[in-house]
Amino acid sequence: MPPDSPLLEQCFSRVLHEAPSMLGRVIEEIIATLQEAEKKGQDVRERERLARAWWNLTQQATSLAQMFPRRLDQAFREAGTDSQHSTLTPTSDSSLLSLVDDSALDESLESARLIQALMPVVEQSLSMVDARMSSLIGLDTVHAEKNPLRPSIFVRALRDVLAEREPDAEIRSQWMQRAGGPLGRNLCHLYEQVALMLQQANVQEAGYRVRLVADFQASQNGAVSTRGWLEGDEDAPREKRSQRAPARPDTPPLAMRMSDLAREHSGLQADVMQAFLGGDPSSFDKPLDNAYYEQVRRELARVDTFARMAAPDPARREQEQVQRRGLPVVDRPVQPMDIGAQLDPQQWGDYAAPQERSRVLLELKHQADQVAQAVGLDVVRKLVSQVAGDPLLLTPVRESVVALEPALLRLAMSEPRYFSREDHPARQLIEQTAQRSFRYNDEYSSEFEEFIAPVRQQVQALNASGAVDAAPFASALDSLQTAWSAADEAEDIRKRSQLEAVRFAQTRQERADQIAWEISNRPDVFNAPGVVLDFLYGSWSLVIASDELKHPDAGPDPSGYRKVISQLLWSTRREVTLRQPRQLFEVVPRMVLTLRKGLEELGKTPEETQTFFDALLKLHEPVLKLRRMRALADGSSSGPTPLEEVQEDEETAALLAPATAQQQRPRAPEQPWLGAGERRSAGFDDTLVLDDGGSVEAREAQEDRGLEKVEKEEEAVRPAASVAGQRTAFADPLTMLAALHIGDWVDLYSAGQWLRAELVWSSSKASLFMFTSRGGRTHTMTRRSCERLLLKRWLRPVATHTVVSRALEKVARVDGQVQTV
Repeated sequence: MPPDSPLLEQCFSRVLHEAPSMLGRVIEEIIATLQEAEKKGQDVRERERLARAWWNLTQQATSLAQMFPRRLDQAFREAGTDSQHSTLTPTSDSSLLSLVDDSALDESLESARLIQALMPVVEQSLSMVDARMSSLIGLDTVHAEKNPLRPSIFVRALRDVLAEREPDAEIRSQWMQRAGGPLGRNLCHLYEQVALMLQQANVQEAGYRVRLVADFQASQNGAVSTRGWLEGDEDAPREKRSQRAPARPDTPPLAMRMSDLAREHSGLQADVMQAFLGGDPSSFDKPLDNAYYEQVRRELARVDTFARMAAPDPARREQEQVQRRGLPVVDRPVQPMDIGAQLDPQQWGDYAAPQERSRVLLELKHQADQVAQAVGLDVVRKLVSQVAGDPLLLTPVRESVVALEPALLRLAMSEPRYFSREDHPARQLIEQTAQRSFRYNDEYSSEFEEFIAPVRQQVQALNASGAVDAAPFASALDSLQTAWSAADEAEDIRKRSQLEAVRFAQTRQERADQIAWEISNRPDVFNAPGVVLDFLYGSWSLVIASDELKHPDAGPDPSGYRKVISQLLWSTRREVTLRQPRQLFEVVPRMVLTLRKGLEELGKTPEETQTFFDALLKLHEPVLKLRRMRALADGSSSGPTPLEEVQEDEETAALLAPATAQQQRPRAPEQPWLGAGERRSAGFDDTLVLDDGGSVEAREAQEDRGLEKVEKEEEAVRPAASVAGQRTAFADPLTMLAALHIGDWVDLYSAGQWLRAELVWSSSKASLFMFTSRGGRTHTMTRRSCERLLLKRWLRPVATHTVVSRALEKVARVDGQVQTV
């Protein structure tokens, strides 16, 4: 902003003093308008939307009025910078363009309509302020777009504070649509007060200079047109009179005024930050001048004024937290957080109030001797604000970064560029805390409180130390990491045990597939019953593979399980066993004992194997029947019993039928087999209960029943509208699943709650996945289960990132390009 003036600060103070009551009156009129519209509404849905809009505004009224002055003050300080970079648009107020570049957000149509609605109301009183304000800030002619109290500034502040408190864009739109008249009338009254102040201070009105204004569209194309409005032409529309020439090219990094650098919100541009952090340090090694220190003192006085204002109501904050806690963790809106946030004093100590943190900044700026120190302080503040706004971090983690600002600022006095060092303890403290926090998704859980409580203690200790070197930060980080390692030790042991189990299952399955293929190449499998081949290719191959892996030095057949294959195939050949019944009776008992022993060692329960042994009994039934018939015949006659008297029922005939062409060759399963105990250890029961073996169709039916159970649990704890939204597919599950890698985090809906889980293992075929959540709890599921959960948004990947590096990239963006720092 051009030359500083105590009178300008008085204008700001007057407006900020009136801002809460002014917004309160505006809110009352908006509520009344909404209620009237609700009464007159004919459509039920529209009446419900209107009722929700005025009810929400009633609940937020006090908080909005309290927050509005801070947002307004910030907008005032940034007004000069914005006006230099604004772009003209054909609206009723060209200063609206400052909203375009105010942030990465585009100017909403509702903001433009609001300015159009209030401009006719404030036109006359605003013209007096424009003229005197231009003179006050050192301009010879009227520049309405440079008036720091222009309507677009109030609209911007109102828009930001509404967005901070109300996440529903439709409700905010209802408010903005009805704010034009009330805001215009209150602004008109406020402008009259400001104009009177300037008049009593003998500030003369600036005049209009007659000149041609370059056509905007032509200038955008590099050409200059003589078509335009004369600034002195009173018949020209206001927006044409207030247009200005295109902004000049960017100036060198140090082409800034010292007094701007002295402000609490200096508006440091990205190119300056990039040059400071990655350029020639010597260019910033220049002394500060008197104008700088005078502005610092004025800024301190302004902060003292804000400190006398009433703090937000703690009861209101507690009520909001109770409401927030009742929402599912994945549906909780991200709470706005920046360097101006009011924190809880009980948790964060003396620097919970934004005025106290600002006072530390300005006092350090007053102690600074070199430009590098002042710029370093602004860089720290900008990075703190950037990290605090990271939506991926839980609110208390972002609060910890904001609360740590005083200690971080002190470091900048002795080492202004320390954030450019990846290994600096202060940067590592923030980064490691953030990375550690990614394992939590519920800020109200007891596990997260155990994590954040020591962080709060370290933050308060660092602020209280007043240290200007990195040693306390290194000590704090070491203390936290030691505690984290101790907490992880037991969990890591359990995780390693679980991983060893599933890795063994995968190795066992791979070896079993090889054994099944070897069995299929034996000559005696030709014409063997299908039920026998299914058993040999499936369960018995797993038995042999497990036995070999457990006894790697005991030879090719440690427990004689391979030998049983020949006995089993021989015992089911009717043309042989009917003629050698005595040999069958000698082989079968030992064979059955070996089969049961092997299956028991594998982890198969008697219930799981009973079906096979019943089938085996039926396969041996012809021989048993023959023996009974012979015994009866021996009792009445010594003559031989003819074989054709042995009859077979249909079930036995089906079992004795040779294997089909499909059964002749083994088929590798999609995922490794796991026993009941292994499934429990791997966490199958914590997600979806899967069928133990059997056909693919049977497993899919079992999964469907499991998903239906999860869906019912989901509907029981979530509003119907929210559930409907969650069922909408938001991306291709195959793509999302392919993008998952070991170490990635997800939010997983399991056993009626949302858990933050880490992917710790996947099978070689990517058909089985294991996740672990807090407390060493495991969750293993098939690929199909993952895809279904992803489709229904019950499994949500979390896109983690390096927090500080990302913040540095964002603050060092110049013209949309990321500069390497």
